[in-house]
This record gives sequence, structure tokens and C-alpha cells, in this order.
Amino acid sequence: MIKSYKYLISCHIMLHKHVMQFFDRIEFESGPFQNIFFEPDFIDIVNRHPRIVREPLIEIYNILKRLNQPTRSLIIQQIRDSNKILEICEGSIAPVKLDNSVSGLKKVLRDFFIKLYNQVLDGNGFNDKYNTTLREHFNGFRKLNRNITLCPTCGIGELKMSESKTRDQYDHFLPKALYPFSSVNFENLVLSCKECNSPDAKGEKDTLGVSSGYIFYPFNFNHQQLTVAFNIIKDNSNPEDIIWNINYTSPELKNNEITSWKNIYDIDIRYKDFVKGRVEKWYRFYWEFMNDNDLSHIPENDRKISCLKALEIDEKLQLSFIRKPVLDGFLRDSIMARAEIEARLYV
Repeated sequence: MIKSYKYLISCHIMLHKHVMQFFDRIEFESGPFQNIFFEPDFIDIVNRHPRIVREPLIEIYNILKRLNQPTRSLIIQQIRDSNKILEICEGSIAPVKLDNSVSGLKKVLRDFFIKLYNQVLDGNGFNDKYNTTLREHFNGFRKLNRNITLCPTCGIGELKMSESKTRDQYDHFLPKALYPFSSVNFENLVLSCKECNSPDAKGEKDTLGVSSGYIFYPFNFNHQQLTVAFNIIKDNSNPEDIIWNINYTSPELKNNEITSWKNIYDIDIRYKDFVKGRVEKWYRFYWEFMNDNDLSHIPENDRKISCLKALEIDEKLQLSFIRKPVLDGFLRDSIMARAEIEARLYV
């Protein structure tokens, strides 16, 4: 990730907490099902969703209690481990993967956790109990992270703000279709732009399956922003046909995490496509700035410094991310495309 988010602690985390407490309570139980397995604050939500919550949890309990204790504890520990998102990102824990081919208890568990997100997290039962909505979580999260206006995953797409009429969708960092146990864990729910969350980028891609084994944790307070450098491998008079090379640098030397990030979100392809359609426009901006009559009294090198400094400030203000690195590489490495663009400007 380019940047990391600050984590919002709010009442919205309670659904996940209630469910985890349920599994903690039943681990060593083998008698008849009892309502005391539910936290008192969870009962109202359970009763509002009998088919989605109560009945599946009773079924899960009745299956688990027939298993021997080591097997039962192993399954419940797998649910716990699948919610240790930081450790998963660091590669020290591998969560259980449950795709749509599973059957028996695994299918009951998978269906239950997926429906928790789809039908309960922003459902009337939870909203009435805690007097809130998922939109209110979005508003609070965006206010806490209002300095992030570009998608921290790619640095290209714009994020909506708390003042926006609509909100961005929550992306399951570990896709719920494959890792359902963390479906309502807000450490696993990350705001990203539409393209990052689309089938053309991450979509339902197996985040861990395409990773190096190490992934950027989305809420790492100590994460230092990545830097990107562009250089031209093969110049061309047509800017769209230039062949680029991109280098990524982490101040923390997290090269494995960078590899995972690039694979998960198809970063190289997306950046190169993004640059192809814009590099001419960005150079035209630079050329017009350098040849502006109102600035002709300023020495050429000072004009160049001022122009590039303005783009650097844009990056700090989260108005752009890769425009300046691309322009740096274009000014340094391109002769043919620059000449072609300038010739057109003089026509």
C-alpha cells in the first residue's frame, strides 16, 4: 500500500466481538444449547435474525459438540487465527481457506459468516441495537483519515469523503468468499477505490494465494509511504508507445510486501496504462509552464524547479501520486516523444 489508514474504534466492531465470544463460550460445552452462550447485547440481534444467526449457530454448536475435544478446539482456534489480521499479513499465521466447494460443517460456517456481512452488519437488528449504520462508520472513518483523499492502495483513484452523498464500498482485504471467518472484522474491511475493488484488479482474487507470503497491513501506524520512480526503457515519438520501467522503494525495505501488493492489485499494468493516456498531457502542462510569457523573466532552471515543486506539493496534499515521478523520467529519458509533442505545439 502507498499509505496506511488509522483504525477507527467504534460500536460497529461489536458484531464481530459478539460472534467471537460465542465461539469462545461453546468450545468446551457439550450439553443442550443455551441462550447464555450469547452475550446479553447479542441476544436482540440473534432474535431479529432467527434464520441467519440463531438457527445456523445452533446447528454449528450441535455439530461441534459431537466432535472430540481436540477437533472442536482446533476448529475454533482456526476461527480465532483467521481474525489475527496483523499476524496473517506478517506471514506468521495462515488462515483457513473455505471456497464454495466445501460441504458439511465447513459449508454451514462459511454460509453463516458470509451472511453476517451481507445481511446483518448493516441490517435493522444491528442498527437498532447500536443506533447506527454502516454509513456512520464510513463517515467516522473518513473523518479520522480525511488527509487521505487518493486511494492508499493505488494512489490513482479518488476516495469519497464523509460529506459525499454516496460512500465507497468496503473491500475485504482477505476476500470473504475464500476467508469468510473474518467477514465482519473491521481490520479486514478496507476502503479502496472502485478500480482496486473491481474484477480487473483485486476483486475476489486470493490475496494470500498470489502474495509472497508477506502483505502490507492496512492499519500499520509505522508504515512509511512508498516512493515510485519511472524510467524509459525504449523511447518512441508516440508517447503512448513508450516502454516504461517502474521501481518501487520502501523506506522499511519491505520488498516482499511490495511484491505482494503489485501482484494483488496488478499495479504495474495499471500504472503503465494510466501513464500512457496522460504523459503527453502532463508534459504539455510542463512545457506551457516553462514557456509562459508571464514567467519569462524567471531563469529557465528556476522555472523548472518551481514547476516540479508544485507537482511535489500536489503529492503531499494527496492531489496526485505518480505524475511527478513520470514527468521526472520523461524529462530525463525521452528525446523523441518530447520533440514530437513540442512540434505539435508549434503548429
